[in-house]
Amino acid sequence: MIRVGKLDIQNVGPFKKQEFDLSIEKGNPDVHIFIGPNGTGKTTILHAIASGFDYFEPDHKEHLSNSFYKRFHFFEYDDEKSAYSLKSHTKTTVLYKDNYSELNRVTTYGCSSCDKIHQIKNVLSEKKLAEYQRAIISEDISTQSFKFGVFGYSGYRLISSAKIQLGNELKFNPLHLALEFVKKNDENANISNWIISRYSKAAIEETHGNKELAQKYREALNCLMDSINDLTDGQYSFEIKTNPWKVITKHYDKEVEFDVLPDGLRSLLSWMGDLLMRLDAIPWENKEIPVNEQDLILLLDEIEVHLHPTWQYKVLPLTQKIFPNAQIIITTHSPFIINSIDNAKIYKLKIDEQGSQLEKVILSETGDSYAYVYENILDTTHKFGPATTKDLERFNIIDKEIMQNKLDNEAEFQEIVKRLKKEGEEVTTIISSKLFRLKNIKGKDYLNGENQ
Repeated sequence: MIRVGKLDIQNVGPFKKQEFDLSIEKGNPDVHIFIGPNGTGKTTILHAIASGFDYFEPDHKEHLSNSFYKRFHFFEYDDEKSAYSLKSHTKTTVLYKDNYSELNRVTTYGCSSCDKIHQIKNVLSEKKLAEYQRAIISEDISTQSFKFGVFGYSGYRLISSAKIQLGNELKFNPLHLALEFVKKNDENANISNWIISRYSKAAIEETHGNKELAQKYREALNCLMDSINDLTDGQYSFEIKTNPWKVITKHYDKEVEFDVLPDGLRSLLSWMGDLLMRLDAIPWENKEIPVNEQDLILLLDEIEVHLHPTWQYKVLPLTQKIFPNAQIIITTHSPFIINSIDNAKIYKLKIDEQGSQLEKVILSETGDSYAYVYENILDTTHKFGPATTKDLERFNIIDKEIMQNKLDNEAEFQEIVKRLKKEGEEVTTIISSKLFRLKNIKGKDYLNGENQ
């Protein structure tokens, strides 16, 4: 299996100089979760990894993939020095997972000749990665074979209904734009046509008695259908209509077109449908392995966007289940994703005047409560809404004043206690200990409104 082993970033995005080690302990999932406040460079990390596998035009042509070049600060390169002395660069180390030997080191750097970015490839053992990069821009890859695939997706994409063109076999390079995180809008039409194409071919082959080939056509399609069923606990399912041809989803027994599905489901259908469609079109070296079980690297940027917390909790385990041989590198702000699996590596980023840095690496634990994740991993201390938080802060200030026999704000304190008691049991429990203390020491029962 081919895996990302390390990533070095220097003077790119918010990073001055940082290294990330993506190795894992034996038996742990190959899942890497990057977290941190907005602006800490989570998306930059994914784009940097993607650039290590992407194709770069020679002869100083502009490289536009993900607009990654805009994140570079310096465009300086001294020809007399090695690639490691580049002032602004990223370096992706690609490994054979089985023995963790290096396959390639790919350096993306800012070029002083054209103010764009280029690559230096240090091929250590074979040229598979270079061949993979060239295949990205090929018009036809049907005569080639592939051991692995690398794909990038953002949660900010939505599938829409599309006109079905039956008989139009999809002819496209499945590796082209596969590392562009926000794909073109017309990819949505391809998904609908792909579903119809696979469904109709499977039906025809089954009619001819070719059950094995029919199952092959349904392979990726079934993965997509099963994923939606699992995510929604059976609330949503697919249906293919033939007069006219149409792909619809069903919410229980009600027909729902893509356009009016919940945005979370449209987002998931968009990226997962696109991924399975591409996997289905790749000429794999080992055709006996189901397409979803091939050797993959998945770069997923905030795929929880639009998802309800119930679905956020399921989406990462579901992705693991559908793509069991994938290295998953994901960014998120969701506590529900963070503790949805055990022993994933969590890379916690922080940012200050020196730029973004890796604060620490920890392992995920499903036993952690969401409150613990919010406070200790995501560093979110506000447990309540703004008004309640403001009242609690003012409550604590006046409580100290009353303990010092300063009663100027006692009337305000009484009003705050009344409001906080209406916020429910959890808030009342928080303030009760201090109110009991005031009753015992000062003889004033603010909790029950008896202050004599």
